[in-house]
Amino acid sequence: MRSIPKKNRDLRRYVLKKDLFRAVGFLLWMVLWWSGAVVYNNNHKTYPDERRMVGWRLWLWLGIALVIGFLLFRLWKFFTDRTFRGKVVTNDNSRSYTPSEDPGSSEYDFRLNTKLKIRLPSGKVRRIRFEQKNGFYTYYYEGTELLHLHGLPYPINLDPTGKNGYICSACGTWSKALPERCAVCNHTVIDPKELQ
Repeated sequence: MRSIPKKNRDLRRYVLKKDLFRAVGFLLWMVLWWSGAVVYNNNHKTYPDERRMVGWRLWLWLGIALVIGFLLFRLWKFFTDRTFRGKVVTNDNSRSYTPSEDPGSSEYDFRLNTKLKIRLPSGKVRRIRFEQKNGFYTYYYEGTELLHLHGLPYPINLDPTGKNGYICSACGTWSKALPERCAVCNHTVIDPKELQ
């Protein structure tokens, strides 16, 4: 299975930072909750056991922390966000407009919410969804062979001719010609020829 090309070191660092933030953030979160239980027990030494964090109360406290941390830091991405390659079976687009993030602006930002159903070589079907910011309708057409790389939100069209343009797999900016770097986020753009 292909991974991010070696020349796109900045994208490799980007994915590594995201994964490290998730893992370290979750560990710190759990330490914080454990410390809270320890501090509570130290401040209430004279209390009977049924009013302290011991036994099942401690396990319940840590279980709540685990569930909240799992959701807060999106730990399921470690298990579900895998690199895969396949062909688009269906492409479902829906448009939305949100108020511009610029203060004082009365304009609206366009969003193209995309849901793709992708058939893998094994015959299984994967579903992914993401938001396109500048709406490239023809990039993810049905029958396109795509490669979704772990940690990058936008899958790459593997057409080596580039007739449907190129996409920054980090921020989703589409461009007609293959740029060295993305004009919006400054990450390097992956050339589909290097993924063949």
